[in-house]
Amino acid sequence: MRKRTAEKAGGPVVVGNSLAGLYASQQWQQHWRLFRLAQDWPGIVGEQVARLTAPAFFRHDVLWVYVQDSAWMHHLQFVKQDLLGRVNTVLGEHPVTDIRWMLQPAAPPKPEPLKEEIRPVTPEAERSFNEMTSGITDQECRQALHRLWRNHVTRARRKQ
Repeated sequence: MRKRTAEKAGGPVVVGNSLAGLYASQQWQQHWRLFRLAQDWPGIVGEQVARLTAPAFFRHDVLWVYVQDSAWMHHLQFVKQDLLGRVNTVLGEHPVTDIRWMLQPAAPPKPEPLKEEIRPVTPEAERSFNEMTSGITDQECRQALHRLWRNHVTRARRKQ
């Protein structure tokens, strides 16, 4: 008969034993690799190219790079092998086999700013709220809840 481990039984587990599985399941290694590349990108490709490109994501063992326009995509294709070597020097143990280019997506539209307007609180609403919270015995808690409610009720946000 096999012994049940504490983890399978729902008991306590050693955090260190669980981290590797969690790290792998969340694909944090891929995110870390991309972060590392983004940090070192100007040193890998040069300042001028770094202003026009950015590492985008990994798909299996291929690095995808955002490029500002198709002319730069064409130019980078000629220096791809050199860039691949530099990228793999930074990545170390987990090299990529290829680099592919894609046009950088347009920046998302900026949200419209919200304008705040103050609305008055009606005496009936104030009375109703006070009745609802009358069962709260902690005076400080009741006052804090009242301030929160008043702030919510009086401030209405709307688009300009």
